[in-house]
Amino acid sequence: MFALLIITIGIFTLYALYMLYFLTGLYRVGKQPAVFSTLEPFVSVIIAARNEEENIGALLTDLIAQSYNKSKLEIIIANDRSSDKTGQIISDYQVKYKHIQVVKIEEKAEHMTPKKYALTKAIEQAKGELIISTDADCRVPVNWVSSFVKQFDAETGVVVGYSKVDAKPDSFFHNYQKIDFLALMSANAGSFGWNVPWTGSGQNIAYKRSLFDKINGFESVADQVSGDDFYLVQAISKLAKARYNSNPEGFVKTQPMESVNAFLQQRTRWASNSRKLFDSDFFFLLFLFLNLFVNTLLFSGLFFSSAWTYLPSLFGIKLLFDSMVVAYGSIIFDTKFNIGIYLLWAFFQPLYTPLLAVKSMFGKFHWKE
Repeated sequence: MFALLIITIGIFTLYALYMLYFLTGLYRVGKQPAVFSTLEPFVSVIIAARNEEENIGALLTDLIAQSYNKSKLEIIIANDRSSDKTGQIISDYQVKYKHIQVVKIEEKAEHMTPKKYALTKAIEQAKGELIISTDADCRVPVNWVSSFVKQFDAETGVVVGYSKVDAKPDSFFHNYQKIDFLALMSANAGSFGWNVPWTGSGQNIAYKRSLFDKINGFESVADQVSGDDFYLVQAISKLAKARYNSNPEGFVKTQPMESVNAFLQQRTRWASNSRKLFDSDFFFLLFLFLNLFVNTLLFSGLFFSSAWTYLPSLFGIKLLFDSMVVAYGSIIFDTKFNIGIYLLWAFFQPLYTPLLAVKSMFGKFHWKE
């Protein structure tokens, strides 16, 4: 029992040190300049859309309103086998705005999963020196493209931006997801602050086309359902500098999941990316294991009365260090959250995280096909 206690203390100490690492990294991200370059390269905005009739119009409205020089901007939508009105909505915009193009995906590729294939076909048509991408259900501010372009200097190859859940104020579930997303985004931004790029989000990412070609696109992860954003950050950052775009003009809003099952499937899909870390980033992998161990210890401790004496202290340690990262992230990224919902998130998160980790190891999740 004493040996187990010592191991537990060691695990929680390492976890706390990681949280301090993220916290100080966030500080560094918040202090970095908003402009690294004044160049104005040709930019291709790439979107993969499948059955997004409820969202694609709003995103296209945001994109045509971009402040960036229209003569150096193209918008390419890969319409991936949509069976709703997505194609018609894109066509209506395309008639009015000549810098909008569409790539029609009629069938699934045999060698590559659908989203990666759709993105690949759109990028093949792109003329831009820079590729900037978001998801079809996102909303972007008017200076979104400009804010990313300013981050690219000669040494920079990939830039990751912040995304937040567009939660309805009166929805507990939406605001729960906003907190969960804020925690993930804050930790990742903290790693970037120390020039250790871990991952990114396909909702808000930019990279040099030449480097995408150099890593042979998505070919090395062609058969994997998830992880196109993770792969891009990991692969390109080995060739050039990776940067985090902390400029609020580059923040993106994404739609929340509308059911608990959809939320759990999404998080399981994201967790599945950890399987690719064994050969790429031990430091990141160690944190994921620590996070899993901490949550598993808290969850399993509920079933052993001998552990109840220590559980409040262990939970308090995790709550304290998590709160510092989330609170500071909320300041840097201008994302307010409800304290009561945050406390519920802090309690419930250790209960389902171990289950999602196990499911992700066996690929037990669903996504658009």
